[in-house]
Amino acid sequence: MQTPAGLLFVFSGPAGAGKNTIMNLVKESETTLRQLPTATTRPRRSTEQEGREHEFLTEAEFRQRILEKGLVEWQIIHDKAVYGVPRQTVRRLVLEDQLALADVDVLGAMDLKHEFGDHVVLIFVQAPDQATLERRLRARDDIQSEEELYTRLRRADFEMGFASQYDYRLINRDDHLEDCATEAIEIIQREVAMRGPSEPNPGWDPQHIRYWSTGLLIQDGQVLVENDTLPRVAVPADKLPFEAIQDALYSALTINIQPTRRHAEKRQVDVGFEPPQLATVSQTNGDIHRTHFYVLKAEEIPTSLPIGWAWVPIESLPLDDTLSQLLLQSIGDLQLD
Repeated sequence: MQTPAGLLFVFSGPAGAGKNTIMNLVKESETTLRQLPTATTRPRRSTEQEGREHEFLTEAEFRQRILEKGLVEWQIIHDKAVYGVPRQTVRRLVLEDQLALADVDVLGAMDLKHEFGDHVVLIFVQAPDQATLERRLRARDDIQSEEELYTRLRRADFEMGFASQYDYRLINRDDHLEDCATEAIEIIQREVAMRGPSEPNPGWDPQHIRYWSTGLLIQDGQVLVENDTLPRVAVPADKLPFEAIQDALYSALTINIQPTRRHAEKRQVDVGFEPPQLATVSQTNGDIHRTHFYVLKAEEIPTSLPIGWAWVPIESLPLDDTLSQLLLQSIGDLQLD
């Protein structure tokens, strides 16, 4: 007999939009709604319990989760720790008819929706306009320079490009925070009330997931290609996706590459954990192929290239709008360094 299956309410939005405050108000009102525990490498705080807020892992354990395809997505937060959404946790939520909410960035939200379908409800929180967002960011203690503010605003532009793909959009206007939270609560209550008997979708089987990595090495408005295509490699079973493209480019060109994410060299976690800046999914003969896109910079630009390799203008590549915007954002960030 079919029964209602679980729902995960995912909140996303630019820094300064107010999504975390809204989520806290929602949790206070909807006591049956728990926060989805994510995996993290940061130390456990005294107020936290293992498995309630997070699964606390060492870097070695987190690495193993990625290798086993045990995470839907992962991100490096504030250069200090890695966070990820455990695939088995979401599967259990779906199969055991649980209700939960989570704060996930736009790329992770797309991953969750693609894999778990109607069991994931996407809610995008935004400021009413760019001027309001900038004012809020300037008031934050963690924004300490104009460069950092500029980076956050560029990231906000990128995130806004995904807003139309969300199930709901909330506009958090000044002095109307309670109204926005009430709207979020009404959305959740309505979605829960609409649930009927359905066949649970437990997500992908990790045994059928294949990882690929694509590198976009940029220099002076140009991108490096091999035989007119972006370098793409299958990720070996013992490598993280970023390590795979890093090793492949070193083997082909004898160059060391780094992420374009600003100040990545200052991070306190292994650079191998670098999350993709974009990911796409395709299916072939029952296998799921997830391609991780990385925008890269070289420590030293090669003076000569092997046959088949060339620098080409970015505008000459047939890129979709999202990837083009990602490249422009990365180039802008590099110019700040």
